[in-house]
Amino acid sequence: MGPRIIVTAAVGLLMLVGFLTFKSVSSDDVLPGVPELKGVPILGALPVYLKHGAPRLLGKLIALGDDGISYAKVGNKFLVSVHSPAMIREVLTYSGEIASRDGDPGRVSWSPFSTLQRLIGHNLFNNVGPETSHQRNVFIREFNNTKSNCEKFDTIQRMATEHVNALAGDGLPAEISNITNRADNFALALWGETLYGNPQNHVGGRVLHLSETILDLAGNPWPSIWYGFQLFLKLVSPGEPTRSEARLRAKVAKIVDGNMGILEEYERDNPDAPLKTIRNLSVMSGGGRTGPLSPFASEFTSLNIFGGHHSMGSNITWSLIELNKHPECMKKLMAEIDSANTADFATINSKMPYLDAVIMEINRLYPVVHATVRVVNRETLLASSEKPVVLKPGMLIYLSYLHLQTSTKYWGPDAKEFIPERFLGGYNKDQPLMSFGYGPRNCVGYQFAILAGKVFLVKLLQKYRVAVRDHDHKMKVNTLIETSKPVAVTLAPR
Repeated sequence: MGPRIIVTAAVGLLMLVGFLTFKSVSSDDVLPGVPELKGVPILGALPVYLKHGAPRLLGKLIALGDDGISYAKVGNKFLVSVHSPAMIREVLTYSGEIASRDGDPGRVSWSPFSTLQRLIGHNLFNNVGPETSHQRNVFIREFNNTKSNCEKFDTIQRMATEHVNALAGDGLPAEISNITNRADNFALALWGETLYGNPQNHVGGRVLHLSETILDLAGNPWPSIWYGFQLFLKLVSPGEPTRSEARLRAKVAKIVDGNMGILEEYERDNPDAPLKTIRNLSVMSGGGRTGPLSPFASEFTSLNIFGGHHSMGSNITWSLIELNKHPECMKKLMAEIDSANTADFATINSKMPYLDAVIMEINRLYPVVHATVRVVNRETLLASSEKPVVLKPGMLIYLSYLHLQTSTKYWGPDAKEFIPERFLGGYNKDQPLMSFGYGPRNCVGYQFAILAGKVFLVKLLQKYRVAVRDHDHKMKVNTLIETSKPVAVTLAPR
């Protein structure tokens, strides 16, 4: 028996003892009339959750709840799957006082956002109340604004060209063993240049590795289990990181300090240049044009290490996979690319309908964030449910975008097929499409991410004929949606 198995077994035994010391929580009449996924005595569906993670448990709950809602007892908690469009929209419009991403820091909520906060510190995901709207508006003006993205377009074009050219160098054809990794590196370099003037942000793989570590920990139930055990024994204060989490947070801080040093050097050497984006965010939230960042902008420096690049890399990878499987779609896209002035922002942003249709279909089939979570803070009636449902404090609500966007109930018998044409000329808005969230807490940077992904894809297809080596790539649902194995491609000159 290996050390890891022994440790896991020991922790599991300790937590079982811990759970048995809590007041037993019965599932009887918790959500009357709502289907329940039955588990084992006392622990409920906890074994499934710990062995396979939230995605597998969520899949079981979705299959159980034909009316769009179902639940399971998980230890001394209740996990509720809400998977009808109306109910998801309702939950996503709740204020933070009713339901937040992380819940009470003094209790184990099972929310990945609670783990994330301990790993990178307080961030936009955790904010609630009136100040949240102001902070979101700052982001929206910077990343979801046509004028602002137009100003970033030359940087995106330059960075995309550099990274596309570097894929093959002077040797063609070229074999790329993992195109997702190369697309992620482009995204990291773009964020580094845009925020700090650091186009080498990706070099050495340190940021990408740290980002993936944070993702794995945030989506894994065991950190919550271990944290709950330490809280129970009062080995850690509510909301504060464990020792191992603090060590990882120190690694995040070290990267942030390095980026800030590069920013300060850039500002000294270029006093009349336009502000870099992180400085602009700071100024818009009360900071100065030099010196320390505002608290809001400072929080984003850590959050950006965890997120911001995955959607670009994912969009590019899945686009290549599907376009290779559907040569007729590739032919249509190439005809549009070859006839368009792709050096023009307005053209690539909004005047290439087939490119837009491809990207929308990829985000429908493969939403990077396949689900989100809310922790109920205040008892509230789920008004859009056909049956009376009262959500109670402490309940963990999972909302599956992937299910909505690939369900034959909402998208017809071809729901799981790649058909970009369904988005040409608009689409039926009654069909649920929430790839970047919905309501007052949707993604504040998705337009920048989509623009960057489109530019990289266009540059790539303009320069090379891209052949995906294997055609058996499957979707793997982890914390985010991934491919089941690295995607290798061959590049040949056009």
